[in-house]
Amino acid sequence: MRSIFSTVQSLIRPGAKPVSLPAASIDVAGQALEVVGQVQNPLRLSVADLQAMPGYDWVTLTSNTCEGNPQKARKKGYRGVLLREIVLKAGLQSDDPKGWKRAYVVARSSDGYVALFSWNELINTDVGDAVLVVYRQHSPEQDACGEHLSLVSGSDRHSGARQVKWLRSIELCSIFG
Repeated sequence: MRSIFSTVQSLIRPGAKPVSLPAASIDVAGQALEVVGQVQNPLRLSVADLQAMPGYDWVTLTSNTCEGNPQKARKKGYRGVLLREIVLKAGLQSDDPKGWKRAYVVARSSDGYVALFSWNELINTDVGDAVLVVYRQHSPEQDACGEHLSLVSGSDRHSGARQVKWLRSIELCSIFG
């Protein structure tokens, strides 16, 4: 597998041979998700903690949209915990009994990417039934663990905009306090 460095290197110097970099070993079991912000119970959830919570599977059919070839479509699956279950476990810290109506959730990756969800969207719509904090990625052909915690919003029309790789934290916030 070519690294991005070797790809860029060969673009700069067309005759250069790609440099093979050692594969990074990623310890999924050692990763943890922090739940912070306006929460009653700040959480630090390990993969084992997430696996102990009720788990859900999400399977989607993906295709190469550039080619538009339905024969190249493949199934991609995820195993994880519903985002709303994690937020409920942390609880909103607010004196206002209607504080949840103004709450929103920010999912942050280790590279700074963010995805936003309103609390009402997670609890009152079909979107909330398909927003997973993923600890395992798999396909029917293989049963391999994913390499990182991530967040997938399976009901979005355009996948990717709210898909967070390298998920590091979930922040619960509230408009007006």
